[in-house]
Amino acid sequence: MQDPADEPRGAELRRLLDATSDGLALVRHGVVVWANRSLARLAGVAEPGDLVGAALADLFIDAGDGLPGAAGGSVRCRLARAGLEARSVVVEPIDGGGSAGRTALRVRDVSDLHTLEAEVLRTGRALHDANREIASLRERLRAEAAEREELLTVVSHELRTPCTVIQGYNRLLLSEQFGPLGEKQRHFLEESQKSCQRLNSFIGNLLEAARGGLAVGPLEVTEAPVAPLVEAVAEQLAPLLAEHALRLETDFDAATPPARFDPPRVEQVLTNLIGNAIKYAPERSVVTVETRRREEGGRVLVEVAVCDEGPGVPAADRERIFEPYVQAGESRQAGGLGLGLAICRRIVEAHGGRIAVTPRPGGGSRFAFTLPAAAGAAPAAVAGAAR
Repeated sequence: MQDPADEPRGAELRRLLDATSDGLALVRHGVVVWANRSLARLAGVAEPGDLVGAALADLFIDAGDGLPGAAGGSVRCRLARAGLEARSVVVEPIDGGGSAGRTALRVRDVSDLHTLEAEVLRTGRALHDANREIASLRERLRAEAAEREELLTVVSHELRTPCTVIQGYNRLLLSEQFGPLGEKQRHFLEESQKSCQRLNSFIGNLLEAARGGLAVGPLEVTEAPVAPLVEAVAEQLAPLLAEHALRLETDFDAATPPARFDPPRVEQVLTNLIGNAIKYAPERSVVTVETRRREEGGRVLVEVAVCDEGPGVPAADRERIFEPYVQAGESRQAGGLGLGLAICRRIVEAHGGRIAVTPRPGGGSRFAFTLPAAAGAAPAAVAGAAR
């Protein structure tokens, strides 16, 4: 490489050498005789001429590989900068020929590379620590899940066993095998029996939510009319309806087709919805259960609705009440965990249906859910075309 300072030399060559991003220097006997602008910028000086006359021993700091020019090869060292922090650079000879003692050097800034390497190292350590923390959390969650399962087993046994015993004795006494009962005695025993049933339902909802995250599990689907199931649930809840001086009416549309559903699961939904209606409906009012045929998105559905004349559900809470452990309005004073409607939604959605609450005309609430119709129920447009 010829000395850019030697004549003849043109401005074009100088511009070319100044434009390169790497620092360039021409050294004679260990002293800089020419430098480009990139090297001046790296060294923190205003002009390349400020570096002329500087000894390599003053310009570079040994970082363990020695100083440039001493070993004759590429050297990793630090570039001194007046009043500034030294920069990590790699210096390598690019032309060792020419006049005796003359060497051309290329200086590459590797400070950013070192920073990146350090950042990668820090990130790697942080990732390692995070993985260890995740492993620890997983182990802790596994242990907590095992403890929770053991607690649930104990709770189930310790609560349900005395409940079963109390119900057994109640049934024996109500049968009057051990003597006749007075009116008040029978009333008290019946109230005790109802309380046991409510407690059993409460425990069942709690265990189902805690064990399965409200998971429904596999369905055993059959095709059947919904009306008989509604009537069976109404009969089971008849004592509770009478206790609250309520009347249950049914409105089964004749056009309602059979549905595809798991009877025990849908019975659970109906029991929850009618039970809620009984809880909030005023005395001497009517709870109505309706069935209708509906079509939605080309599908035939069976809609079942439970209507009451209670206080209704505020608009802001009509979606939230189907979330676990959420209670709204007067339901907070009615007791419970806020799991019944969440379980209803999981069951209905597992069937491919939807559940929602809307205001009942005249006051109260209308809780409606849909089930898929049996295979033989065709949409109206298709049925009309077939005829």
